Amino acid sequence: MPSELLNEIGKSGVTSRSSRDSAGDEELLAAAKRRDEVALETLVKRHRQTIFPLALRYAGVREDAEDIVQQTFQKAFVHLQEFEGRPSAEVSDEIKSDVRKLHTSGFE
Repeated sequence: MPSELLNEIGKSGVTSRSSRDSAGDEELLAAAKRRDEVALETLVKRHRQTIFPLALRYAGVREDAEDIVQQTFQKAFVHLQEFEGRPSAEVSDEIKSDVRKLHTSGFE
């Protein structure tokens, strides 16, 4: 994962307009697995809207929530193979579960 994208993942307001915005998670996951940065950024943007508020509720501090979000997406990127072919809701649930795990473990 390029370091520039990793640095942006935890920040609020990460935006990118592309034709990928309307693609399904399954298609985006397959493209991200091929190192398509636009697909990965679209996935991050899409799921960040859900997981950042969750991370903030757990952490209570914006900076800690941003760290949790960044680490969650880093972990997801490393395990992209495991997400392929899974329904979008299942992927989203897995990511939310990772947020909870990172919070309870002290997001090391």
